[in-house]
Amino acid sequence: MLMRSYPILSRLLIWIFVPIILVCGIGYGFLLQSLPQTEGTIYLKGLGAPVQIVRDEHAIPHISAESDNDAFFALGYLHAQDRLWQMNYNRRLAQGRLSEIMGRGSLDSDKFMRTLGFARAAQADLQSLDESALQALTSYANGVNAWINEGNVLPVEFYILDTKPEVWHPSDSLLMSKWMAFNLGRNNLNMEVSLDLLIKEMGIAKALEMFPDVNAKAFSVTEVTGLVDEEIQQGLLAQSNRLQDRFDIGDKGLGSNAWAVSGQFTQSGLPLLGSDPHLAVQIPTMFYLAAIQGDRLNVTGATFPGIPVVLAGRNESIAWGTTNMIADVQDIYVERTNPLNDDQYEIDGQWMDMEIDEELIYIKSDFPSFLTNPIAPIKWQVRRTRNGPLISDAIGRVERPLALRWTGFDEADKSYQSFLGINYAVDWTSFKSAFKDYAVPASNFIYADVHGDIGLFGAGKIPIRSHSNGRLPVPGWQSIYDWEGYIPLDSVPQILNPEKGYVANSNNKNHPDDYPYMVSHLWAAPYRVDSIRQTLESHIKKGEKLTVQDFVNLQGSTDSLQVGELLGFIQNMTPRNSKQEGAINKLKEWSGSLSTDSTEAVIYLVWVKHFRGLLIADDLKGNALQEERSNRLQFLTGLRNPKFIKSVIEQGEDLQFKWCDLIDTEVQESCEDLGLMALDETLKEIDRKIGADKPWGDVLKVHYGHQAFTNTQLLDLVFDRDIGKGGDRYSVNSVNWAYAEDTGYRVSTTANFRQVVDLNDWEQGGFIIDTGQSGNVLSQHYDDNIVPFKALTLWPWRIKAEQGARKESTLILEPIKHSSGKKES
Repeated sequence: MLMRSYPILSRLLIWIFVPIILVCGIGYGFLLQSLPQTEGTIYLKGLGAPVQIVRDEHAIPHISAESDNDAFFALGYLHAQDRLWQMNYNRRLAQGRLSEIMGRGSLDSDKFMRTLGFARAAQADLQSLDESALQALTSYANGVNAWINEGNVLPVEFYILDTKPEVWHPSDSLLMSKWMAFNLGRNNLNMEVSLDLLIKEMGIAKALEMFPDVNAKAFSVTEVTGLVDEEIQQGLLAQSNRLQDRFDIGDKGLGSNAWAVSGQFTQSGLPLLGSDPHLAVQIPTMFYLAAIQGDRLNVTGATFPGIPVVLAGRNESIAWGTTNMIADVQDIYVERTNPLNDDQYEIDGQWMDMEIDEELIYIKSDFPSFLTNPIAPIKWQVRRTRNGPLISDAIGRVERPLALRWTGFDEADKSYQSFLGINYAVDWTSFKSAFKDYAVPASNFIYADVHGDIGLFGAGKIPIRSHSNGRLPVPGWQSIYDWEGYIPLDSVPQILNPEKGYVANSNNKNHPDDYPYMVSHLWAAPYRVDSIRQTLESHIKKGEKLTVQDFVNLQGSTDSLQVGELLGFIQNMTPRNSKQEGAINKLKEWSGSLSTDSTEAVIYLVWVKHFRGLLIADDLKGNALQEERSNRLQFLTGLRNPKFIKSVIEQGEDLQFKWCDLIDTEVQESCEDLGLMALDETLKEIDRKIGADKPWGDVLKVHYGHQAFTNTQLLDLVFDRDIGKGGDRYSVNSVNWAYAEDTGYRVSTTANFRQVVDLNDWEQGGFIIDTGQSGNVLSQHYDDNIVPFKALTLWPWRIKAEQGARKESTLILEPIKHSSGKKES
């Protein structure tokens, strides 16, 4: 009947739509085979004895092995099962080889990575490790390769980009560690360039008001200012923006919280520890939860796919979390090159030859590749001076190139070995001794143990400088600017069992004012740590014993102490029209909470954005080509000196005019004038783009973008995820966000992992990551943590007996002895 009545439609259904549906169905069925086998027995080469892997209902594997090396083998196998694409992508990114699979759009990243030379450094570091660390890396790599060699169906990303996974080497794990450490410390690099540019834009006085020196040492401008050409600065900032937006390379306002409370103030009678690192949001998330038990090792927590170690978590004796120390471990050196040979540079009046390697960057043909000509590989020269790689080469050769000195480039970096040692630590003494060779990333380790001890240990190589303070680029041709060494291990910031009964850090200053060494100029404002301190001290003073739930509630707090510093100024402004009056009256009745259901939070935070922009916009005005630079500098001002606005509005009237009086107007504006102008812009934006009475949780979105496909239309709909969020940069549950016309208010960094540890009871507390255990978009565990994570849920440290066998799956990895290997379901 259909054929007779609608012959054309029938033919379309039969010859076009039906085949498409069949092909899609067959393809989907094929790709489902890429999901990991979680039950049965698999026979593998490289194991010494059987390994049992029990996955709980959240896909968290609990590994039980007879030896630690077999446990690391199993972890490698599991990482490959669940996150092989992520591991492959991150390795290519760090190697500078993304263009091979993603085309010319990745050239910026590849040039930058080749210039830094992480792969070369990781290979060199491998030679310095002790035997136990080498065995762990080798066993892990064997586990990864065991899954690859089985010939499994791969995650869909491999087929979309027409690539295959390569063999995993032990040095690849060190490469991942190096790359992660660099991303946590790159704020120094960006800030040196930005501060130098600000001084040129607005003069030293205003620049230092925006970025005041937090250390006692005087800031000397004469020795460093004006060394870098503005064109190079603009090029580096533009490159930084591109790499951040496209590849999550660099500083997006990284942060973390971690604290521990002595057992005398907890309900359990032993310490409680909580931590939540805040890193770039992505899907899959950068962490993977696992419990790993061997013959000596019994550790549970957050791992990083590609690295065989728990980065934060607990073992049977201790628990630990980390925060970024934001230490100044990078310096830019301006080099003088020989006018007759730009591959030579000056040091104390002598010409020295640069180290030069020539590499080939291969580039995938444009789509569709079968209709386009192949792209010839690019010959790329990597040049290094005694100070480090020439990072300015990544944007083009210049007369005075910039070299980057970083602690992570030093020879014999044994940081991985230190992390491994932490996993085995049993008390404060063994915990501290693990850091004797630790270099990067410079971190605060918050500690607690079953013996009742709590502490903070500032780990990492921190340079000692005599002729500079690390804030601005320095002359590379004068050896007086060389680093003199590092802060001795016994002098790094550390605390054990303080009298007040707790330790806490939120990237804030980690030492007293009389500390003899310079650690950082970029401490996070103390809003988050003050909120933590106030909450803990309130319980202690009231005699209320702290519980796991108290820690969970604190991790979820969206209250911000910064609101109290600025809200009075807005509430006391005299409105000049009814719209302004309505908004101000609404804020007068507001509690200051930045919860997801707060409509007042929208007015306040959008106002802060506009007010900060008006304060500094006319000082940064340039032509259209400089708009990107201006936006970057404004973002950094809000990120690095949140007290800037408070300092301006609390100055005397004459000093206020310095910032609040707009240059291009005939009248003299006050800060209140500027505040009302910002309020007008806020109300216009709400009316035109946001919508009236919209709560903050509907405006601010955490966008979990897929690393490869988040900027690809249609594919982003399949791979990306979003959820609403509350809070701001200064709430304990912090969010670093930025505004863009096309994406609105989008979170760039927030908590990715949470843990609360009761050292008295494994059954209390728990841990969770923000997206899901799987990196496979077809898995139910690809995004099943997003809603629970927002709701502050924690998954148990151990599999509880009452969960029942139906919620668990058991996989046995058996060593091959006399057979070719097989799988059994």
